[in-house]
Amino acid sequence: MKARKSISILTAVLAAATFSSALVIPAANAAESDGPVTSSRSFKGVETRSSLMLKEATSVEVNANANYGGIESLNVPKTESKAEKEAKAQAAAEAKAAKEQAEAAKKAAAAASTSPFASTQSASRSSERTSTSSSDASTTPTQLPSGFVNRALSVIGAGYQSSGYNWTGTVSTSSFTCSGLVDFALGYPSNSNWPEKYYGMVSNKTTDLSQLKSGDLVFFKYAGRSPGHVGIYIGNGTMVDSAPGGGVQVRAVNPGSANFMGGGSL
Repeated sequence: MKARKSISILTAVLAAATFSSALVIPAANAAESDGPVTSSRSFKGVETRSSLMLKEATSVEVNANANYGGIESLNVPKTESKAEKEAKAQAAAEAKAAKEQAEAAKKAAAAASTSPFASTQSASRSSERTSTSSSDASTTPTQLPSGFVNRALSVIGAGYQSSGYNWTGTVSTSSFTCSGLVDFALGYPSNSNWPEKYYGMVSNKTTDLSQLKSGDLVFFKYAGRSPGHVGIYIGNGTMVDSAPGGGVQVRAVNPGSANFMGGGSL
């Protein structure tokens, strides 16, 4: 009887304990749900690397068809050296001189062919200067001013005017008549003399060109006057004079012309 009572009591205690446990667990869960819930994990580090990206970053291949902004096609101007610049300038100067010489020769040829005082054979300006430069000093009469012929040659290319001369200091803007050129070469003022007066001043007149010397004056009939034109003989059958249509030029003398009156020394 006593043993049954003890079992009943034990059973009751166990039942109470079980009931209490059932009540505590939900309460604990409820308590946990009322506050913040935290969680932490630790993971082992994993190092990843893209082999494709690494290959692209370290590639040294060059695509010939690729456009990199025109770097390979930059047009950088070549810098000329001092020697190249000097050679270029010298070539340009020589070309300019050759052109001017050709134009002067052409102009002289045209003037000679149209002048009534010269033959149709044109005289070369450069060759006559060369041939007369060495003979002027020895053959020019001593009474003439030093450099008389060279002074006349220095204005080749100047224009023509009908009376006297106009010397501006520049050949291209100056002009002379035939006797005006002689006045200028001798250092006389403009309109100091004229062809007839110079003809009366010369001596030893001759139509034989071989007897004439550089610096002698040569005369021609022109415009009903005898003489009406005068030039300065420079040797080798040529003279320097100023004539209509060509101005001051070196021209060939035609001794066979009916207009040629010969020449002589001052």
